[in-house]
Amino acid sequence: MAVPIGVDDGEHNITRVTAVKLGRVPKEATMFEQLFTQRSTIAHHHTSPYAAERRLYLSHLIKEGRSRNSLRVIAQLLISYAQHLPLQSTEVRASDIQISAETWAKTRHRSASCLHSGKSEFVFHATKWLRLLGRLYEPQQNHPFAMEREAFLRFQRLERGLAPITIDHYWRSIDELLIWLFREGKTLWDVTPDDIDLHIQRVAKRKLKRTSIAHQVAALRAFFRYAYSRGWCREGVCIIDAPRIYRLESLPRGLPWNDVQHILASCAGDWPTEIRDRAMLMLLAVYGLRSAEVRSLRIDDIDWEREIIRIRRSKQLKTQQYPLVHEVGAAIVRYLREVRPKCKRREVFLTRMQPYRSLSGAALGFRVRFRIRQIGTVLPSTGAHALRHACATHLLSEGLSLKEIADHLGHASLEATQVYTKVDLLALREVGDLPLRSLATFANETERTVTPILIPGSIESLRSVAALSLGGLL
Repeated sequence: MAVPIGVDDGEHNITRVTAVKLGRVPKEATMFEQLFTQRSTIAHHHTSPYAAERRLYLSHLIKEGRSRNSLRVIAQLLISYAQHLPLQSTEVRASDIQISAETWAKTRHRSASCLHSGKSEFVFHATKWLRLLGRLYEPQQNHPFAMEREAFLRFQRLERGLAPITIDHYWRSIDELLIWLFREGKTLWDVTPDDIDLHIQRVAKRKLKRTSIAHQVAALRAFFRYAYSRGWCREGVCIIDAPRIYRLESLPRGLPWNDVQHILASCAGDWPTEIRDRAMLMLLAVYGLRSAEVRSLRIDDIDWEREIIRIRRSKQLKTQQYPLVHEVGAAIVRYLREVRPKCKRREVFLTRMQPYRSLSGAALGFRVRFRIRQIGTVLPSTGAHALRHACATHLLSEGLSLKEIADHLGHASLEATQVYTKVDLLALREVGDLPLRSLATFANETERTVTPILIPGSIESLRSVAALSLGGLL
């Protein structure tokens, strides 16, 4: 695999293309010599307008990990900007870029599909180039409640210490309501519980689950409690009805462990995508990691000498160490050596298309769903979390205690782990085989005075508590 120009090749060496000798060339003009070899082409790029600005943008793309071939195509595109963009103006608008892209497309003899992708690339790089130069006109869209929103999110981050993913959820939940209030011409002081109920009804029409609606309501409650404490809204606005969620009402939708093994076997080939998928899937299945924890894994988090992998917990904001399983380590090493792009980014798993960046949650979820459907398994939820559930269920079936499973999954308490007891079929069958008739007979014959059943809050229960000696403490 070719190493991108000016990018760390893994041994702290900078790969450079031998420059063609053109007499005395200024040091700042060596960019074009790295990209091109013909004297006429190099001279054309030197003498074309905005050479310094074009070199600046190409240097920016090198830091993103662009390959030499991509840079050569973009360098040719940058020259056309001087002919089609209104660069004589101090600031260029987005509409000007669109018009210039249409004019540029008329000079190209290509098919309709090629012209469409070409115009998209024209607009994309023109926008980035002008933004880098500070010449792109981008009107500031002031949020109607920017001050109140930022103060609330800052309070949640600094005072309550919430995780960034929770802060992002709060931001998305309250932002929609605040924009709607602005369109209706209402201030926070004008908000009534009926307005919030109407907003919740609109959210519910998207066919969201009750848990998703409950999360939205929790975010709105937190915001209006904070708004009331600051004197921004009336009292009682934070009283919002939410769907009833019963504790442990749902089942973890995991995969049988033999299906997990089939999934790992399905990506044991030599294609680059298979090599990357296998490494990510093994982290999800063996360690039960969350999607964000896999995507945020960095090269520095793996201690190869001590065979330890460090995981940054996305919810608890802490770091947890695991022994590096040999099979997982071998899959990661193969990905790093054969597939991973050579660039300066420190995340382990990167996109295969330039510019190289860490995977998004949607991208990782898509790869997991693709592999699950490839083996013919149909589940209501087939995202990355399905492998986390499969890991927990497998550990429970192997006889590990809930405390051990909670530590392995990074749960802060056992309450989050108790839901997996509902899918432990072996233990449930043992409970079903118990002789319950004798237990019922024993309960009927036992005197109720042995363990009196008292109504909480009654005077009898209070007297019973007062009569306790508490081991001699009273």
